[in-house]
Amino acid sequence: MNENTFHGTVGREIRINYSQRTGNAVVNFSIAINSRRFDKASGQWVSRPTVWKDVVAFGPLAENVYDTLATGMHVAVTGEEVDDSYTKELDEPGRDDVVIRRTKIEARDVAVSLRTQKARVEKVQRGSEQTGGEQAGDPQSGRRDNTAPQPVG
Repeated sequence: MNENTFHGTVGREIRINYSQRTGNAVVNFSIAINSRRFDKASGQWVSRPTVWKDVVAFGPLAENVYDTLATGMHVAVTGEEVDDSYTKELDEPGRDDVVIRRTKIEARDVAVSLRTQKARVEKVQRGSEQTGGEQAGDPQSGRRDNTAPQPVG
């Protein structure tokens, strides 16, 4: 496995879906990676163009990402870059189909950056570990009930 860690800012609303076949959560979002370099000739810092990375996470990680992150939060995503290319079929006679080449990060871990933010950590209990009123959708359980997550700090 070839894992990398990407540091960036959550750049669009996080979407969650559930697999029809397995019922497992799947979350998709993107991060904006901004960087600068020092230009010795001018003696100034120069911003590089923003690089956007699409991210996908599965299962409990996906649910935690959805319940925790919001647009604008600084995060560290560790995972593997995977091929997400596809073929676009053209309806024009005599034209070849077009292969759209793209990659995404399949996240193994996602963490909130504490460099510019504060966070409160809470252990999530799922499945047979749940007790009392801690059930999906219950506001006391820490799960979101159709409300957007709020950045902390």
